[in-house]
Amino acid sequence: MIVRRAAIAGACTLGLLAAVAPAAQAAGDGRPCGKTYKHGSYQVQNCPDWSPSGSIPVYKSAKKGTIVGYINPAGNDWYLCEKVGARHELGRYHNYWWAATMADNDRWGYVSEVYFRGGGNDEPDAGLRTCRGPGGKPLPA
Repeated sequence: MIVRRAAIAGACTLGLLAAVAPAAQAAGDGRPCGKTYKHGSYQVQNCPDWSPSGSIPVYKSAKKGTIVGYINPAGNDWYLCEKVGARHELGRYHNYWWAATMADNDRWGYVSEVYFRGGGNDEPDAGLRTCRGPGGKPLPA
């Protein structure tokens, strides 16, 4: 009788874990980028972003390197698309996904997705379009 109860309890626990695990994985990015809209001549999406300093650096490429400008203040800014690049770390956060955008000084570049709200380390945004072409979509001139 005790063995049977243990077997039933174990089966119920496994069933519960199987039902909960996919839901936890599906939850993923709780703050994905929004719907595409036209901004000037570009199709963009607003993405919830943040920065501990209130300012987000915009790099010349997704390989990091030179900072071409900043987004001030962080909050909910527009981005063209995302692509894989160099790993970027900020405290306990890290990501190798980068989003193409324009800094406040009108210079094109990329923002590390460590500055995006929602999601986890080394994950793309759940709603942002992927940059097309080898190495990603070239930024406008």
